[in-house]
Amino acid sequence: MQARRGMEHRMKGMTTGLLHLSFLQILIGALVAGIDAGRLFPDWPLMAGGITPPDMWQIEPLWRNLFENAGTVQFIHRILGYGLVALAIGVLMAARKSANRAVKGAAQVAAAMIFVQATLGVVTVMHSAPLYLAIVHQLGAVFTIVLILRARFAAIYPPMQSARGA
Repeated sequence: MQARRGMEHRMKGMTTGLLHLSFLQILIGALVAGIDAGRLFPDWPLMAGGITPPDMWQIEPLWRNLFENAGTVQFIHRILGYGLVALAIGVLMAARKSANRAVKGAAQVAAAMIFVQATLGVVTVMHSAPLYLAIVHQLGAVFTIVLILRARFAAIYPPMQSARGA
């Protein structure tokens, strides 16, 4: 109970947002891997020379494009990745204001892993998703979610520290 009284509500909310968005990103990443969408558009930041892939909504009925159209699925995965990076930047900015070093450190490590994971995703797609890079990218997703959970736990149950910060 004592540790929970020191909960940092803003960091809890932001890390919960990171957790939910990263879980959704992992689900979409499973679709990318399942339909080999990572091999289709090996250019970045554009997709086949455009912001969106060609024939993004070609499958009828339209909702099937969200699951079966490789270009659409990869586009959604990219956009969610950009959103995760933006939210990670927000978490970093909020973490700077935390008085607790453990909360600040856990949030910084989680945000850093999101940046590493996004960079690894770009490298993977630019190399047409060879198996070794794709597996490393998937393992990175596991490490990312674990580090986000750690940061969220630290925000909810911050360890006690002295007033001097030691």
